[in-house]
Amino acid sequence: MRHPADSEAWKTFDQANPRFARDARNVRLGLASDGFNPFNNLAKPYSIWPVILVPYNLPPWLCMKDMFFMTSLIIPGPKSPGNDIDVYLQPLIDELLELWEHGVPTFDASTKEMFMLHAALLWTINDFPAYGNLSGWSTKGKLACPSCNASTDFNWLKYGRKHCYMGHRRLLLTYHMWRTRKALFNGKEDIRMPPTMVEGADLLTQLQMLGDIHFGKSRRKRKRTTEEFNWIKKSIFFKLPYWSTLGLRHNLDVMHVEKNISKNILGTFMNIPGKTKDNANSRCDLEILGFRKELHLKREGERVIMPHASYTLHGDERNKFCEWLAEVKFPDGSLFKELCARTLDVHRLSKLQVDIVTILCKLEMIFPPSFFDVMVHLAVHLPREAIFGGPVQYRWMYPFERYMGKFKWYVKNKARPEGSIAEAWVHIECLTFCFMYLQDVEMKFNRADHNIDSVEEETIDGFKIFNQKLCPLGMANNVQLEVELHTAAIWEHYDKCRVSNPNFVDRMHQTEFPIWFKQRVLDQRNNNPLEVSQDLYALACGPDRWVASYAACIINDKRFHTKSREIRRHSQNSGVLVTSDQATDNVDFYDIINDVVELHYMGGRRVYLFSCDWFDVGDKKRGASQYFYIRDIRVKGNWYVVQKYNNRNVYDIPLVQRVLDSNDGESSDDDAYQENESPYDYPLLHCDACPVSTPLSRIDIEPTHIDARDHMELGGPRRNSPDFIDDGMVPSGSGDAYGDWEDSDEDDPSTEEESDSE
Repeated sequence: MRHPADSEAWKTFDQANPRFARDARNVRLGLASDGFNPFNNLAKPYSIWPVILVPYNLPPWLCMKDMFFMTSLIIPGPKSPGNDIDVYLQPLIDELLELWEHGVPTFDASTKEMFMLHAALLWTINDFPAYGNLSGWSTKGKLACPSCNASTDFNWLKYGRKHCYMGHRRLLLTYHMWRTRKALFNGKEDIRMPPTMVEGADLLTQLQMLGDIHFGKSRRKRKRTTEEFNWIKKSIFFKLPYWSTLGLRHNLDVMHVEKNISKNILGTFMNIPGKTKDNANSRCDLEILGFRKELHLKREGERVIMPHASYTLHGDERNKFCEWLAEVKFPDGSLFKELCARTLDVHRLSKLQVDIVTILCKLEMIFPPSFFDVMVHLAVHLPREAIFGGPVQYRWMYPFERYMGKFKWYVKNKARPEGSIAEAWVHIECLTFCFMYLQDVEMKFNRADHNIDSVEEETIDGFKIFNQKLCPLGMANNVQLEVELHTAAIWEHYDKCRVSNPNFVDRMHQTEFPIWFKQRVLDQRNNNPLEVSQDLYALACGPDRWVASYAACIINDKRFHTKSREIRRHSQNSGVLVTSDQATDNVDFYDIINDVVELHYMGGRRVYLFSCDWFDVGDKKRGASQYFYIRDIRVKGNWYVVQKYNNRNVYDIPLVQRVLDSNDGESSDDDAYQENESPYDYPLLHCDACPVSTPLSRIDIEPTHIDARDHMELGGPRRNSPDFIDDGMVPSGSGDAYGDWEDSDEDDPSTEEESDSE
């Protein structure tokens, strides 16, 4: 799968709606929404919610570019719309209904005819709190997982004052050995069957149990029965006749899931105060649950001893880890690397589904229950959503978060932020239209006004290598053919030099060849002007004596920096690789860039050379590729490990002739890093019979003494009754009116009586 069109959701939708699928011009849409603070000041609470539509009828290299985003709504602040977002979405839903049922007359520029254009909404893209606002399923409380629905496995932590979501052994195979391993987990066997997905008619049956929902401000306490589960409303999207039949209506955001899991792991094993999931309250909860006794608190009068866990770093261990992390410069990669590949294999995703369950079970053997908030649990559903929806790059929040970041710069009048955003957006749309659709418009800039350090922001067309005897980098594709026509004459000149003086053949050839080649091209130009192109003529005349030197450049959509430039940076872009082309010695040679030189030829033609401390790679060599070097901490000395990567702007689209516009191959830092393809061989993780060494406490470090009165306070009684389910709406969205809220329920006391609106 390389595009949403390859996904199961797209194909199932086409099968269910053949009339819509018959015309390829009908548009498939995704809807993204989130809140942000336009003032860059969290002390001033304000929340604006744009609603953005993204069309998927575009090739992969254009599909998620912000120039094609459609900002259909801007929900004003200062407060988050919360559950009332359906009121604001009503005009958009009316338009989507019209586009689905009747269509709109549209002009087809290719056939010069009018046709009726229809559109359908495939899914929504949002973070987890906004998931609750748009889907109608509350993402808080004991049934916080919308995928597991009523089968969510939860447990209330008395001292932690939160729900935890464990029990992933039920997702293992029926006869898996871990299901009966009591001591490794919670002291119990787990023979339950995996939860079933609630879809279609069953989902509508649950929604029929909901009572009347009133939007707007109200002080009335909302009482919900257990038959309503975690539903707080029937989403307005169900007005679309096809919505209940979709296999994937709302996407779990991979970006926020990865961020929260990484933060939980890092905060716990680094033992960061306020961020660690292993504290005195979690140890008290372990004692109540009755397992991992070696980690229980030990009371000695007024003092309490908390043993250090084996999964936490202590003292100099943390310093060494931070020093190593500060030196690491390479593209990000983790558990999600396989999931976030641009090209997905359904069979490998099925293996990844098994692996994620295995990893979560291993974490359950080690980390305390407080570690497993709902964001950690949601990782188990990501492979299934990838199978249904295709590559995650079309369904995550990265492009939309950065797109909303641009909205902040549009706010010039802080008294009217929504008006400033709307006005600036209209201006940008007009400029984009002019740039994309006006013909015969040439954009130029004055090179003298350019700062050398800003050259990395330009996209420089890399020239093809056509003959290493002529020049390391060529000028155009058609020059290669022309040079090949002169190959016989070139080698004839080379043989004459070798016969004349075999000891200095290379030096003579390098000295005399430019003069000979120039004269030959001039003679050919005089005799047959049409057979010599402008590129070949410019190459024969040679470059200008004045050259430009840069510390950075972008060639073939790859960003290169010199070694001196990246000293003050956290990223690495100076590593290069050259592969020897000799049949007897096919060896890879590595080094770093010292300088980037620009040669100027006639007619504005440019060639770029890399100055490196190369080892001798022979006469014939291929072009330079980019690689990254990671310091090897396993051995002493200045040793590094080579890290390969795939260019983020290269898409593997077979049997399709890609026609590039001038801006199609543009490199952008707005794209999150993604591997082009997942590894070819993907082995399943090994499940040991007893993979965790016991005990989990460290006997080599003195335990910590804490004050029981300060760290073991019970968080109050849990107000829980069968007639109430948590209905509170947590402020949502990065940059919301309440700051950058984390997608977890750590601070949720699980009070079951709350008002309908904030």
